[in-house]
Amino acid sequence: MTILQVSVATADEARAAIAAGATALVAAAHSGPSPAPVSADVLSAIVEAADGRAEVAAFGGDLAPDGLANLVSAGADALVLPVPQGDAGPALLSQAGRTLATKTKLVAAFPPEAGPDFELVPVAAMAGFYGVWLAAPESAGALTEAVELADIARFVAAARRARLAVGLAGGLRVVDVGTLLPLRPDHLGFRAAVSEDEDPARPLDPARVRAVAAAFAIHSVRPAPEA
Repeated sequence: MTILQVSVATADEARAAIAAGATALVAAAHSGPSPAPVSADVLSAIVEAADGRAEVAAFGGDLAPDGLANLVSAGADALVLPVPQGDAGPALLSQAGRTLATKTKLVAAFPPEAGPDFELVPVAAMAGFYGVWLAAPESAGALTEAVELADIARFVAAARRARLAVGLAGGLRVVDVGTLLPLRPDHLGFRAAVSEDEDPARPLDPARVRAVAAAFAIHSVRPAPEA
């Protein structure tokens, strides 16, 4: 079953998102063109606000090991690490797996600029990661505009073969729910579409979260496509 995940920057946003139907959260700041990590204190407040009603993943960004360790200590259920392109990608997966995989669930977030990097999905699994995301920047348009639907489906299938949880996020809109749910990712992540004026830097809009949750409910009752 695919769950609705919402990116939140504060404890108040966490409470509002859960009340509106979100069952998973990503703690991340959205003041710039790309998400950024929140402080350990803010993350701790978000975890407390969730109070077990929603899973909380923390966006780690490019924090140093000490900063990542602080996020882990703040109580998040998972840590999301963006995977750089080129040789730095496998190096990050290996190092993070060695130092953090025994302490928390690790999620590798792949950018879509050059298309999904299918070869690194099994590398993430071997490094001890829990899951992989295909995540476009909120400011760069929807994931479905940046990556062909067939390649998104291939990414989900590659994650399944590697026995990894899989998520899709980045500029997703309400209309994307019906397109992506049939691919059966573990979650679909939203920020811009559930923010005031569809601006990820603006506060969360609970009415928009409810609209996305309603789309989940509508499309989830439709028959699944045959394999």
